[in-house]
Amino acid sequence: WKSTLRMTVENRGLREATKVWALQALSDGTVISGDSLGHIQVWDGLSGTMTQTFDHNESGADVLCLAVSEDENKIFASGVDSSVRCIQRQCLPSAEAGDKSPQDVILEAAPIRNWISSTSHRKHSHDVKALAICHKNTSSSKPIELLVSGSVDTRICTYVTKDFKSSRPKIWYNWPTLSPISLSPQHRLLAVTRDDSIDLFQLSGPEMAAPAKNVTPESRDETRSLVKTISIQSPFNLNCSVISDDGKFLAASDAVSLYVFSLEVEGEDGKLEDVHPTKLSLPVDCRHPGTALKFDNRGRLFCATNNGLINILQINPVSKADSSDGDCYKVSLEHVFKEHVVDWSASSYHFPIVCLDLSTDGKWLAAGRFSSGKGAVNVFALATNEEGRYKHWWSLPEMDAPTTCIKFLGGGSVESSLAVGCSSNEFYIYNLDRRSLSHWSNDMGLPLLKSLPKELTSRSEPVARIVSNPVNPQRFILGSHGYFCTVDLDQPVPEQSSMFPPDHLRAKRLELLKEEDAMMYCLPLKKKSKSSASGNGSTNLAICLRYSEILFQDFIAENEMVIVEEPWMSILDELPDTLARRVYGT
Repeated sequence: WKSTLRMTVENRGLREATKVWALQALSDGTVISGDSLGHIQVWDGLSGTMTQTFDHNESGADVLCLAVSEDENKIFASGVDSSVRCIQRQCLPSAEAGDKSPQDVILEAAPIRNWISSTSHRKHSHDVKALAICHKNTSSSKPIELLVSGSVDTRICTYVTKDFKSSRPKIWYNWPTLSPISLSPQHRLLAVTRDDSIDLFQLSGPEMAAPAKNVTPESRDETRSLVKTISIQSPFNLNCSVISDDGKFLAASDAVSLYVFSLEVEGEDGKLEDVHPTKLSLPVDCRHPGTALKFDNRGRLFCATNNGLINILQINPVSKADSSDGDCYKVSLEHVFKEHVVDWSASSYHFPIVCLDLSTDGKWLAAGRFSSGKGAVNVFALATNEEGRYKHWWSLPEMDAPTTCIKFLGGGSVESSLAVGCSSNEFYIYNLDRRSLSHWSNDMGLPLLKSLPKELTSRSEPVARIVSNPVNPQRFILGSHGYFCTVDLDQPVPEQSSMFPPDHLRAKRLELLKEEDAMMYCLPLKKKSKSSASGNGSTNLAICLRYSEILFQDFIAENEMVIVEEPWMSILDELPDTLARRVYGT
């Protein structure tokens, strides 16, 4: 390689040289640069001269990233000033373009077509560090071109490049798809995973009585509920953890190792005073790091390892006299599931297992990945006694959308079935004995997306969890970060979902969007009635909007549910200061 040109940006008399943070090259030889003076500059790559320059912002804040549309007629820039600015190339007159191909038109007309600063959007609160162009597949033949921006405020925004000026950007909050929280119903303990520690919170105590029946929800003070912080010395962050239902064991994993603790709860008369953790020594074959963890009620730990295998660790109590290292428990490797990773040609096997679930009778184990291909969800038959055998039972068929969560339903006299939630907000019920869809899913038809209410399927937040009440095996809850929806398999599916509370701001916004869509496509507006406002009087698939920023949701007892929220303002308080901008009128 040989350098042919040297293009230098100005420094306005400053001693420190101007830094060029971003570069883009177009097919006609045009070069676009973004620098530390807040300039977006257009260069002729053939002669090395600057043809145009634009100020991204009035503060002179750095331009950190650039992106170019597929037709190379739009430039997008952003940086320390969080606005995303569009610079558009002038269009050619139709008579001048003639019957020439787009590439020929660009090559011939690019030198005489000027760039114009078009418009900007400010949906981020902090520095924008990345811009990218992607395409979204639609029902039509041509996909939609989108601009994606990522910021220090942990949010991602998408913009339609074709209608950048008129269309409204869409905000995607960075709530974790996998909850960092697990629950121990017996001791009413909540385990929260941090970067290098695990906090244990008590949900009830002498000063926090359990909520009474048929009353409004009660909140818990985080500072008063903290019982213990378990620190784990490791150079890597923790990626998953789980506490057993009986509160006796805690497991956590980082990128290099697995950690298992036995917990000794100190307290009396329902008053939990302290928790004493003891780290258990693990054999070498049990230390493989995991991507998902799950305890059962027989002292077994199911660990989905980072190489795709699923290890089953057995934890047995031993006397100190029989233990060489003084531990009260001995950990051994009981079984390894390998059958589901034999065919590495399947695309789903390259995704790590991110969720595990056990049936209430202990006969089934399900493992899920964030994928839609065959093998995204696998079901295993477990040994329920000493004579039982471990067996790979079934790989679920390919789905229309990636899997986001799995949950076993049933229990007691009701046979176990597996519910699978997808990123499109649809869900399917599978019968394990027949290795097929349940009668309910078959009756609803495929794809299920067409049979569900639009109030559910049109929501931007994908289903993140499925929780079920032990009292009602045929009922469960689809949970996301901004809502949750009740599902009753014994009730008919309504045409539209009812909202609770009905006067919630987000419910009103949904009604406005419906009216805008009707006006845009010249559809007749439906008259509002009491029956339509309440979803035709049906409580099935009702959507609750009372809670937002939900990190965790599960039942701790019969008819008693725990919801953990992370307010957006608390996240903003942890972020660095933003650029000080002069606001009009101040």
